[in-house]
Amino acid sequence: MNYSLQYIRIEFKRAVRAFISGLATFIIISAITVGSAAALYVLLQSLGISEPVRVAVSVPGDGSMSKMAIRLLEGMDSIKAVCEFELTDEADAREGVYEGRFGAAIVLPENFYEGVNYGVNPPALILIPSDMSPGVKNFGELVETATSLVDTVEGGIYAVTDAGYVYGMKVSRTDMENYLTNIAFDTLLKRTKFFDESFETSLDVSGLVSYYAVCAGLMIVMITCTGFGYLYSKRSKCVEHSLRRIGLGPVKTGFVKLLVQMCQLVLIFTIYLIVLRLFSHILISRESEALILSGESVLEACGILSGFKNVIPVLFCICGFSHFVYCLFRGREDSGLILLIIFMIMLVLGGCIVPSVFLPDTAVNIGRFMPAALWRDDIFNGGIVRELVTGAVLFAIGEVLSWLNT
Repeated sequence: MNYSLQYIRIEFKRAVRAFISGLATFIIISAITVGSAAALYVLLQSLGISEPVRVAVSVPGDGSMSKMAIRLLEGMDSIKAVCEFELTDEADAREGVYEGRFGAAIVLPENFYEGVNYGVNPPALILIPSDMSPGVKNFGELVETATSLVDTVEGGIYAVTDAGYVYGMKVSRTDMENYLTNIAFDTLLKRTKFFDESFETSLDVSGLVSYYAVCAGLMIVMITCTGFGYLYSKRSKCVEHSLRRIGLGPVKTGFVKLLVQMCQLVLIFTIYLIVLRLFSHILISRESEALILSGESVLEACGILSGFKNVIPVLFCICGFSHFVYCLFRGREDSGLILLIIFMIMLVLGGCIVPSVFLPDTAVNIGRFMPAALWRDDIFNGGIVRELVTGAVLFAIGEVLSWLNT
């Protein structure tokens, strides 16, 4: 038993020396990995997403009711995602659209709100450039939808008014119009109650930040595994015989190697999680709303990564896989490089660098069976039994290969 503990102590000392000597390389690789993940996140966020269009709004005179209606619209999420209103005069609005400072402009006539409310319907002038961007097209669709809603509400009020003239009403026409208007606004502003909330994504996860936070963590852990080659360096026959004489055969030494790898991976993953959490708090403490939202997304990703119940089995399986590869290529000085190539193929085909939806169908069909894809999914969804069993089987195969090579 004392020999076993002594051997474990020696291997851990070797691991510490190897970790310190390769710390600079590890930091550089980790920074490149996290930076690449962040750059891909920004790129994928920008794909197919148009920025809100700046829309100039000209309200002549007092126009207090029209301005109040515009402020109400500005607070709606469906409006904020498409456009940003800016109050100005008609001359500046026209000039802004011509110069490109505004994506569009709305010029309202005097007493526009009151006219719509009383059925006069004074026309509003909408200015858009001839060369419309995707954002301006989205704004145009929003205007058409809003016009259709107004037409529907007015049509209902006019229909009830005409019926009132024929059959009579117990309430005044003004009270009836106000009542129907309030019902219409209540339905419009609370229209989400008619729908079931459902989040759809091609990534099978709750968000792109969480997706890349997990993938970056996996990449760092897998790159760390490529530095474990020193544990499998070929020993002389004399050393192997001496270890066996003191009861340290291939199985026991294999367990020690697995223990050393597992402890180092848990340490690396914990450091990554701490750095990620500190980074999220730094973003949240900023004054920019965009940075605060990004920080909250990173903090949510930390919550997923903190689920060590899912993470530990995945790390164990990665250790088992590394053990298998090192035992398969035992004695080769380039075994770490071979493992790195295998890991990179797994990461690319498994959709851990670029999401699978952007890969060819053939790569997607192959990638869904890649261990990297399974490791990523099991961190999100849990696959404790599968990871533990797979890791144990890979370790056992590695031990058989190690025994055959001795």
